[in-house]
Amino acid sequence: MLNAYNFIECWEQFSQDFISKNIDWLTIYNNNSDWTLLFLGGKKSSSEGSPIGNFFQEKFSGLRYRMEDGSFDLAFSLSPNYSRLSYLYNGNIDFFDVDGFYPIIYDVIIEVENECKCAWQEMTKLTWVRSPLKVLITYNWHPSNIEIWQTESKMLTDTFSNIIHQSNQAFKDNPQTEYLLIIGNNANSKLNWAYHKFDSDGKIMTKSDS
Repeated sequence: MLNAYNFIECWEQFSQDFISKNIDWLTIYNNNSDWTLLFLGGKKSSSEGSPIGNFFQEKFSGLRYRMEDGSFDLAFSLSPNYSRLSYLYNGNIDFFDVDGFYPIIYDVIIEVENECKCAWQEMTKLTWVRSPLKVLITYNWHPSNIEIWQTESKMLTDTFSNIIHQSNQAFKDNPQTEYLLIIGNNANSKLNWAYHKFDSDGKIMTKSDS
């Protein structure tokens, strides 16, 4: 099962592998579209070609993924497709198993927003759907200014917590649901990550840095 803890563990491994294979990453980092293409795999709906998806697939047996699946940047599933669905054939009811990427549940939903000022929009999308783990990845663009960095990070965590709480008050999510906010930056010419985990009601459970 994928949870916040082993997602972070695998994300750290992916990040290190990514840097080792892309020595010019700092040049690409400041170009949103190029960075997304290299890191996430672009904006085409596909179950192939995502560096993130391919790496996690190697680590978790049976994992499938889909980029741009509906409204979501990337979705992971360890679950089978829907099966034994009924249809009419020559006036009789018959059954079929679904092909393609139609899992009975998303195990992880990932949204990526390069501009942290717009990240709240992706946060809201994550509250609208069911999944055991919902992940938002965004970036802090002022790593050299510690005060702005800290203020921006607090703004993001407070906003995410508030959005989750408001949604959960209107209609309760499964209490086992986890949310994970990952904030990246390039301080000291390194790719750094800060992790913030929330429960289904928006309470901040843990914070850690890479």
